[in-house]
Amino acid sequence: MSTTVVVTPFGVAEQLAAACVLSNIKGTIVPIGDFTGIVLADTDVQAGNEAAAAISKLSGKHEVLLLARSEEQIDAGHFRHGARESDVPAGLALKNLPDVLEQLLLEIKSADEVEGNIPTSSMTKLQASAATMSPGRAAVARTALLWIVVAVLAGLITAFGITIGLSGNTMAWVVAVFGAIVLGFSLWRIYSVLTKGAKQ
Repeated sequence: MSTTVVVTPFGVAEQLAAACVLSNIKGTIVPIGDFTGIVLADTDVQAGNEAAAAISKLSGKHEVLLLARSEEQIDAGHFRHGARESDVPAGLALKNLPDVLEQLLLEIKSADEVEGNIPTSSMTKLQASAATMSPGRAAVARTALLWIVVAVLAGLITAFGITIGLSGNTMAWVVAVFGAIVLGFSLWRIYSVLTKGAKQ
């Protein structure tokens, strides 16, 4: 088993944590200087390479750096677009990055001892989705949710009005018609908001 650290270009730990949660990659996110990494404890070299490949797909055109320590050896390599592009001298990589990286690899320091760490287990997929939303998409989601609540209430009012109206209550039918109108308008608004959001 080995300790693996994947250093990524993500500048905000929450963003990397969210991306890993949505991709089912488990570990602990830690700040590493201007970069952010994920620490995978008790993994084998193959699992470390697979994780680095998966994370590199999330990094777009940017590459990620894998460092995996197994016994006394450290394997280092650059990954981009889901594939290992090149090997990297481990000493050179460690020399050019903050000391915390070497401390993590050598298990001098554990990931949960690094200030600002985020275990992926502490974030739900719903929280991860929210963290990866742009401000525009977040606003669309809030607006759609508001109209969904209105639609549900209008549906309940319509059903209530129809139920009472069947007993001959004229006022209940008026309520049912009003509820149906609001329900129809709400559904139209939800469709409009989501259609607009899909184009952003």
